[in-house]
Amino acid sequence: MELKIRNGRLEDIEACFILEGKTFPEEEAACKENIEIRLSKFAEGFIVGELNGEIVAHINSGSTNHEDITDEEFKGLIGHEDGGKNIVIFSVAVDPIHQKKGIAKMMMKEFIEVSKKMKKEKILLLCKENLMGMYERMGYKKIGISASTHGGAIWYEMEQSL
Repeated sequence: MELKIRNGRLEDIEACFILEGKTFPEEEAACKENIEIRLSKFAEGFIVGELNGEIVAHINSGSTNHEDITDEEFKGLIGHEDGGKNIVIFSVAVDPIHQKKGIAKMMMKEFIEVSKKMKKEKILLLCKENLMGMYERMGYKKIGISASTHGGAIWYEMEQSL
């Protein structure tokens, strides 16, 4: 399996939107408008993984000096700071037919390198309880339960120091 990882481009909007819909419940998936905003304003923090020319994974993010990542408006990059010390992952999406093949791990490894090149101090993310073990194996540590109520779910804050 040859996964090609590259920065996202505006022409990837539709494929990334479809991938979000396959990966997350409707109330949690990013809307097309937010995907477009993330690609146009912070493409360096948006990577995609391709197999045979098809996007099967993506990670997208924003940058901030804040530690609190529960602000819903931030998902539309309101308050985004290019030079912020922290990078915040909004979504790690892998097409369900390609899950459990190590793609998320490959994507996250590349995302960590991208974040280091941008001289970020930490990567922050929110995840559900069932994914905490996966992120811990990738070097993230649990901070605690988040104040976020996105999609009506219980979220956990995690971070990785760079």
